[in-house]
Amino acid sequence: MSAASPALANPQLALTPGARANMEVLETRRVQSRAFDYEHAVTIALPATYRVAEDRTYPVLWVLDDPLMTRNAIAAVDLLVAGNMMPEVIVIGVGSPSEEGLAGVGRRIMEFSPPGDGFSAPGLNREAFRSVAPLPPYPHRAPDFLNFLIDELRPQLANEFRFADDHILHGHSLGGLFAGYTLFARPDAFDRMIIGSPAMANVDDAVFKLEEEFAGSNDTLDVELFVGAGGEEGNEWFLNAGAILSGTARFIERMNLRGYEGLSIESRIYNGENHYTVAPRIMSDALRHFYREEAAAIGSSWPQKP
Repeated sequence: MSAASPALANPQLALTPGARANMEVLETRRVQSRAFDYEHAVTIALPATYRVAEDRTYPVLWVLDDPLMTRNAIAAVDLLVAGNMMPEVIVIGVGSPSEEGLAGVGRRIMEFSPPGDGFSAPGLNREAFRSVAPLPPYPHRAPDFLNFLIDELRPQLANEFRFADDHILHGHSLGGLFAGYTLFARPDAFDRMIIGSPAMANVDDAVFKLEEEFAGSNDTLDVELFVGAGGEEGNEWFLNAGAILSGTARFIERMNLRGYEGLSIESRIYNGENHYTVAPRIMSDALRHFYREEAAAIGSSWPQKP
C-alpha cells in the first residue's frame, strides 16, 4: 500500500490548529416571530474549527423539531466530520422549547400543515384516522412558519454567523410534510433536503396538489433530495392511517416521473427500521450522499493498493 498523505491519514480537524474535537453547541435561545404569539427555541451548533478559522464560511443544516431531532443531527455531523465523510457545517435546530414538553411539540401540527382540508390523508386513511383520533378544525400555518424560517430567522442569524450560500433542510414525519410544502412553495429556499418518513399525503394530499400546480408552470426544480422511510412503518396501524409508506412512495415516484430539470433524488427504504430508529440512519446516509464528492476530496477512505 502506498504511503497515506496527511489529509488521508488524519481527520480533517487535525489539520486546523486549535480546532475543537467536536461541535460547539450554544445555549438554546428563544426567538419571537412577528407571525406567532409564542417563542420558538433555536439551538445552534458551530463547527469545530469555527473559532479558529475566522475567514471560513460554512454550509447550514436546518433541522425541524429542535427538541427531538437536533442532537441527532449534531451527533451525525460530529462523527462524519471526524471520519472525513463530509465537510463541516453549522447546525441550526428550530422548534418548541424543550421545557414546554409535548404540549409545545404538538404545535407542529399547525406549523407544518400546508393550506388545505383537515389533518389526515384522503380516502380510507382519513376514515381510519377519524375513528380513533378526530381533530377539531385548526389553523394551517405552514406559510407563516416558512416565512419565519426564511425571511426572519435566516437573515437574523446570517448577520451573526458565517453562513455559506448552501442550505439544507431536514424534516422528519410531519417535518417531512413541511419540507414537501417548502419544496414547491419556496423552491429556491434550500439547496438540499433530507425528508424522512414524511406524512406527505396529510392535509388531503395538499403537497401533491401543490406539486401539480407547480408543474403546470415550471419544468425546473434545482434541488437535491434524499428521501427515506423505515420498512417496519408498514406494520404500525397509526402510521398506516397516516399513509407514511404509501405517501413516501408516491412522492418518490412523482418526483422521478415528473423529470424536473436540475432535480436529483436519492431514495431508501430501510428494512427492519421503524419511524424512530430510521431517523438517525436517514440523517447520516443523506449527509454522506450529499457530500460524497467533497468527502473524496478531503479523504474519506484510505488509498487503494497499487
